[in-house]
Amino acid sequence: MTSSEETSPSLTSQQRSQARVIAKGARIRDIKRLVETYGGSVKRWAKKSSPPLLYNGKLAEIHGYEHHGLGRFEEKIKWLE
Repeated sequence: MTSSEETSPSLTSQQRSQARVIAKGARIRDIKRLVETYGGSVKRWAKKSSPPLLYNGKLAEIHGYEHHGLGRFEEKIKWLE
């Protein structure tokens, strides 16, 4: 199973509040696809990363897209080891 096929672990509200913004708006590489697929305005999209966490005994971060007003989309695991 590849990382894109794995189910992302659920993040707590504290972990979500500690997430950092990787890119915002037009600086997101896939912004055109996100707007075409999910809608919303370009400037309200952000790509975020969770703080590092242990998942299945390995260090990982959860990366995903968020649109203020629409919600969170396409979360995936990024392995750090």
